[in-house]
Amino acid sequence: MITPRFSITQDDEFVFLKIFISNIRFNAMGLEVVIQENMIIFHLSPYYLRLRFPHELVDDERSTALYDSKSECINVKIGKLNKNEYFEDLDLPTKLLARQGDLVDSDALTEHPDEKKKQKPLIQEICADDTLNTPKEDVKTIGQMGEDFNWEIEQKMDRAINEGLLKTKYGFDNLYDTIISVSMSNGNDINELDDPEHTKANNRVIERLRKENLKFDPEYYVSEYMTNKYGDEEDLEINGIKGLLKFTPSIVKQYLQWYKESLNSDLVMPVDFTDKEQKQMQENIPKKTYLVDDIRPLYVTILNVIFSYMFEQIENEGTHTTESSWTMGKLCPQISFLDQQLKQTNETQDGLHEVSSENKEPSIIRVAIITGIRRALSYPLHRNYDLAMKAWTFVYYILRGGKRLIIRALLDVHETFRFHDVYYVYDKILLGDLTAWFISQGNENVIRSLALEMRKEQESISKENIEFECVSSFNEETGEPDWETLNLREMEILVESEYEQQQQQQQQQ
Repeated sequence: MITPRFSITQDDEFVFLKIFISNIRFNAMGLEVVIQENMIIFHLSPYYLRLRFPHELVDDERSTALYDSKSECINVKIGKLNKNEYFEDLDLPTKLLARQGDLVDSDALTEHPDEKKKQKPLIQEICADDTLNTPKEDVKTIGQMGEDFNWEIEQKMDRAINEGLLKTKYGFDNLYDTIISVSMSNGNDINELDDPEHTKANNRVIERLRKENLKFDPEYYVSEYMTNKYGDEEDLEINGIKGLLKFTPSIVKQYLQWYKESLNSDLVMPVDFTDKEQKQMQENIPKKTYLVDDIRPLYVTILNVIFSYMFEQIENEGTHTTESSWTMGKLCPQISFLDQQLKQTNETQDGLHEVSSENKEPSIIRVAIITGIRRALSYPLHRNYDLAMKAWTFVYYILRGGKRLIIRALLDVHETFRFHDVYYVYDKILLGDLTAWFISQGNENVIRSLALEMRKEQESISKENIEFECVSSFNEETGEPDWETLNLREMEILVESEYEQQQQQQQQQ
């Protein structure tokens, strides 16, 4: 059976379903349309379509099914059981195509607690580990927590005994293996792990931090800083940083325009998906059931993905280029280093303990923001602190816009990677599943909590918090480099001091 392409609209009384059945000879005798409460079943060999709607329909004399030969589609009109009832999410094909119990609507669970019992999977993995006997926080609980949502990720010991038999997992919810190595032979230069198929989560963090220090060029950074601060008109025109700092991506403009006209700042921005976006969700987004123990890493991944997307949009002034997927991939640690942990840990007899130079351990959201800034100062053409912070501000706007605006951003990122000859691998192991999971299970309360927590952390971060290990000198005996920890402000003070000395010497001459 083939699932046909379709589109749906509605008015106060009816739902209008347009089903495209090109390349077949239409036979009215073989057409079957069945309406059962909130479900529509369409069958016309070789096509089969089953859609579940959020509210009930009624099959009466007003219902019709007409074939349009010009557009090669069947127009189905079905009446609503309750007049003037609004059917939400008709432009989210993944939710409409789901089987009974596949996709759990977290908002519905909040309203109907008993539904949780019906949504449990028939088959679940059972582990003898006592720590797994404790019930996990489910979507219902997260929805109720709202702004009090705890963003600290649960740390667990890796209990793999034989690393030769148990493969290292990565990607969405650590579901994949043996894929990245294949893409490396095809020229995947986004990946920075030396051995992605055998590097464990904690070692990915260590390798990422080390390579970020190596990649960061302090001379490049201070040159960009001095050009922005002291450069003449010609220098600024060549550099282009002033124009980028004034640029606002179209998706952010949509939110700001809506926010300006909205009378209630607590509302979620309404987003109508285009035909292209609906087709993408229907044809290119996976239709799977996801059983996720801890959803926090997924939301943090969304945070970093949207940051990389916002920075790329600013850098290219809203137009995707051949380098767009590379830029986004490099800025997102969950892609370039397959690093969803972000925080380095030490293994002890008592378990895993986070490594931190501060007395108080930083939250995972703070680490995600600092990681994004560090990478934005190491890889793109324009390595400017204000530019990175501007991108994080735009991330906050997208989050405040709500679930549907985030979906629009994720769809754009997904499509950019899907079309690339090499980087499509990240669509396969992460972006496709992440987008599908968020469409079906993304929660507005958690999104708002994430936005507020992200904004609070962003406002508390300054240049003094962004540190790099830099080469200060070389040992004359061994030839080995000597390393020194410097933050951005210290680098700026040093270069400004040299600049002032040069200015004084020129004046004296």
